Amino acid sequence: MKKLRKTLSVMLSAAVVLSTTACSQGDSKGSNGNLNDITTDSNGEMSFTEAPVVEIDDETPTGKIVYLSYETGFDESNDMVALFKKRYGGDFEHEMCSSGNAYFEKLGTMISTGLSPDLVRYEWRSFPHGMSYNMYTPLDTYIDIDSDLWKDMKDIAEQFVYNGKHYYYPHQLKTNYALNYNNRVLEENGMTDPYALFQENKWTWSAFEEMLKQWCDMDPNHIGYNGVGGMIFVLTTGTKIVDIQGNEIINNLKTENVSRTMLWLEDMRRQGLLGASLDQQAMGYSSGYVAPDQAFIDGNLLFLGMDPSWTYPAAKEALDTKGLENELKFLPFPRDELADTYYCGIDTFGYLIPSGAPNVKGAVDWINMHRTEEIDEENIAKAKADAISDAISYYPKCANKDCGDTSDSHDDQGRHIFTDEENESGMSTCPSCGTERREKYKVVWSEEQWDLYQEMKSTDGRFTMLFDHCYGFSDDVSGLFNGDESLMDSPVFHDLSFTSLVESKNGVLEGYLNQYRDIMKKNAEGELVTYPVDDSAAA
Repeated sequence: MKKLRKTLSVMLSAAVVLSTTACSQGDSKGSNGNLNDITTDSNGEMSFTEAPVVEIDDETPTGKIVYLSYETGFDESNDMVALFKKRYGGDFEHEMCSSGNAYFEKLGTMISTGLSPDLVRYEWRSFPHGMSYNMYTPLDTYIDIDSDLWKDMKDIAEQFVYNGKHYYYPHQLKTNYALNYNNRVLEENGMTDPYALFQENKWTWSAFEEMLKQWCDMDPNHIGYNGVGGMIFVLTTGTKIVDIQGNEIINNLKTENVSRTMLWLEDMRRQGLLGASLDQQAMGYSSGYVAPDQAFIDGNLLFLGMDPSWTYPAAKEALDTKGLENELKFLPFPRDELADTYYCGIDTFGYLIPSGAPNVKGAVDWINMHRTEEIDEENIAKAKADAISDAISYYPKCANKDCGDTSDSHDDQGRHIFTDEENESGMSTCPSCGTERREKYKVVWSEEQWDLYQEMKSTDGRFTMLFDHCYGFSDDVSGLFNGDESLMDSPVFHDLSFTSLVESKNGVLEGYLNQYRDIMKKNAEGELVTYPVDDSAAA
């Protein structure tokens, strides 16, 4: 019988100064008791004493898992919650927080007081920040990354290793970065569809720059590119701005690939190819972020660099609703001619098990279930069929507020609620009052775009997937990459010199990273690091 060993060794608090004001703290105990004893020293610092090893075999009941998050919708109506209960016989309790910051504070407090939840969602600061302070349980003992279920995610999981341990196995990849555009506008202006260049392996930095020049030279109101800043372009070289390999935290700001990328973008900005000019900004145009539902309305923007999973449908719906001709498309960011392959920046989605989680078995079942559903061929086929289907979709209730339905299927106002059988039959009028059903707008994906989107979040396509860790540290580190003088955005959208920014900020970044390097070294040597915990916060 396969055994799962749950080692609860010296779990530590994780937030600098923790507070419970953002979230009420409920009972978070799960099904496998044995929480660590808590001690408080004379300095008010809390830590955990050594807890016994808990043996859990694969026949252990799943039990109840407690999930801490700031997401809504995790109740009985959630498909995955329902599937978890059906498939594993497990129970699910959702504990809410008000925001991402509150989530980390809440989690740290729950760990420090011996009331850890069983499950949390991965956030950018989970690695390496959360792992530096021992907020999570290593998964190597519980999940075999070389198994058929997980082997395709091995290369991605290796990008999140801390001190030789895997705390995070993402079950899903997601590209946050694609170039969205309206190909109908390109056709009207006699320009080549960049997707054709991509298919011919000619979609390169040079081709991208040439398209921007061609577009911006046509009209003074034209804007070549808006959206995310320089980080995604840097990734196309195969280089991360901040990388973590083994026991090293690597700052690549001054490397050739980063400098080459940012100076290229800075030069295009000076040519007026990126972002809105000062004259355009004076007329109300944005430089950088543009809401997808506004980006292509006036036909002046060529490319919007954003997550296609919500940019594509939001932009298409806006154009369709206004009756504007469109062929919304997206494609990857251009390939660096000097790179050895096609690198694609990605994001990941998955769950972690907090330190001291009382029900590791249940949490592992939840994580494995999500990966199983992610790679299920029937699910993949159904998702595609739904995405590309142009079948009419209706609202679930009768549109007549005076419907007066007396059947078993009506709401509290007497409006008929259409049954699954009625929906599947294509019923277009209310069987109670005869009112025509109200059609619901649906974004229809082209098969070409859907297949590309799937490839851009797959490990077996033509892309090498990279995740940059520059946002995985403290707010102080993230702040260097955000704002009006950010290292990655300002040379692209605000006419600031990348060279000058690096000279002024690289030392600051190194100072912050050195703190994490020191923490990593101490953890590796067995001196597990903790932050002091405020007694009032943990009370």
